[in-house]
Amino acid sequence: AWKEANPEKAAELEAAVNDDVMPAEEMMKVIPEMGTDAEATRVSGFKVIQEIAKAVPNYISGSADLHGSTRNYINDGGNFGAGFDKSYAGKNLYFGIREHAMGAILNGIAYHGIFKASGSTFLVFVDYFRPTIRVASLAELNRVSYILTHDSIGVGEDGPTHQPVETVSGLRVIPNLDVFRPSDAEETVAAYVSSVTRKEGPTALILSRQNLAQNNDVPAHERREGALKGAYIAKKETADLDLIIIATGSEVQHALAAAKDMPGARVVSMPCMELYERQSDDYKESVLPSTCTKRIAMEAGVSAPWYKYASKVVGVDRFGFSAPGDIVMKELGMSAENLASEIATMN
Repeated sequence: AWKEANPEKAAELEAAVNDDVMPAEEMMKVIPEMGTDAEATRVSGFKVIQEIAKAVPNYISGSADLHGSTRNYINDGGNFGAGFDKSYAGKNLYFGIREHAMGAILNGIAYHGIFKASGSTFLVFVDYFRPTIRVASLAELNRVSYILTHDSIGVGEDGPTHQPVETVSGLRVIPNLDVFRPSDAEETVAAYVSSVTRKEGPTALILSRQNLAQNNDVPAHERREGALKGAYIAKKETADLDLIIIATGSEVQHALAAAKDMPGARVVSMPCMELYERQSDDYKESVLPSTCTKRIAMEAGVSAPWYKYASKVVGVDRFGFSAPGDIVMKELGMSAENLASEIATMN
């Protein structure tokens, strides 16, 4: 009787229970282009999450007391709970400074089987709830995602206690967890879309505190489609291919700048290693051809994972220090100039 009296609500509920969402490619088309100005990916994420909440009515999100910094508040979604301005219809959850509890609650929501839920904090705090991420990955809880901001030594003045260096790679080694570190706003669209359309397990979204340049030389739809495959050509060589530069997140802008005057250089943006590894052999070969062995990778984090793809890595294999983020980045080698210098030493 209720179903007959409320056909639209019944259809929405049935879709939620069956985890039925529009395909990723279709969802990306309904999200407006993000713009051309430099912007932190956490800010891009705030814009994208508004569109995700519209496209996926059963999507809810919360924070471990950091909404103002992680920027995942759903506008007009209401706050979940009792008292003050809260109601049980709210889409924004306040977990408090309890990261492990947040992770456990997200898993419980996923096991219940109606909502898709994300939780946010600073990336450096992810180890507080790592066991719950492991459970989500093991249990294939695809309804769960994590919004982890302030992603590198670019955090700056808070110093090495708050500057992740080993943390992203520490997540990448968890089986069945997709770790997405987008380089600009359009890649951030793909990251969020992937997190709500993936069927096999959870997704971690790794977002920057600082502004990042947009790769405006590549159309928005191409960046989205490429990022949805885990890696793609962000700059194609204009002469015979003799070098591949692989980068992710905030380092893609440096790779593009370093390659600007290198006609034989290809830049590959790899926001998600796990997604790339699931692509066909033909696609992977088209992005990283085996005939080009002169490869260098760059990320503001530990270098170890990148040797799978490159013979030389410009990384950060030490803790950071307290200073403005741009100074920390430059001092620890995260610049186009240093990347170009390292390339010059390669045979």
